[in-house]
Amino acid sequence: MKRLLLFVAICTLAESMAFAQASGNFDAAVTSAACAIDPSKIGGLSNPCGLSGQPACPILDTTISTSSGNGVTLVITPSAVTGLLTDTKVSATTTSASAEIGVQVCVEIDGSGANVLPNDGNGNACVVYDQRFQQLSATFFTQLTECVAVPCTTVAAGATDACTTAGEGVCVPTTPGAPAGSPGTCSLPNPLCTLDLLLTTLSAHSFNFIAQVPNGPHNVHADFSLVGVTPTNANSNVAACVGPGTLTVTQAKIFHNSGSTLTF
Repeated sequence: MKRLLLFVAICTLAESMAFAQASGNFDAAVTSAACAIDPSKIGGLSNPCGLSGQPACPILDTTISTSSGNGVTLVITPSAVTGLLTDTKVSATTTSASAEIGVQVCVEIDGSGANVLPNDGNGNACVVYDQRFQQLSATFFTQLTECVAVPCTTVAAGATDACTTAGEGVCVPTTPGAPAGSPGTCSLPNPLCTLDLLLTTLSAHSFNFIAQVPNGPHNVHADFSLVGVTPTNANSNVAACVGPGTLTVTQAKIFHNSGSTLTF
């Protein structure tokens, strides 16, 4: 009977320890700063951050104490609303303008990003949450009179007209069936009459970083900042905002005997 009671006690203790080891451990940090499109600014952003004269983008810190044992892992998830503004303007004297801006988040544990995945190999665990390149090119300012139907004179069958030579289609007579020499208009506008807008965007907004840590207390740090900012000038303008945002940290455990191939 004593042996049976001892066996039951040992099983109960082992089950309790296994449950404690597998139990989740969670902490979080929150910023309530609101990022939104401001109608009063004609597409501008409220609460912009990161550029000269503006407050820094959010930095979120939290702590978590991990239990003992092998394979203790943290799942770190910074999430945030992000906004980007890219404004490009062209004119008769400046026919092309570009703008670029982005928001990235970098994660550190106990002052270092070296043991956080994904990692660039130089100790930086950073992910782009939003980035945009915009370029606007317009070549029609010197050709405005050519952007409408261009007058022409029809030619005899088999002959090359001025519209064909200029790349503006063919000369279509004003009166259908009119003989050669009749007035008409080119079927296509001047090929130089163009407006080109190029946009390239990257987005994440929420991402799971992973870090294997020893037991004990740990500080988790997530820093939102701007990247790829093209200097603004008279023909371009950029802005960004971040928030609301959260930084959540959850303790998990990697059991390699279950087939996990993750290495740190």
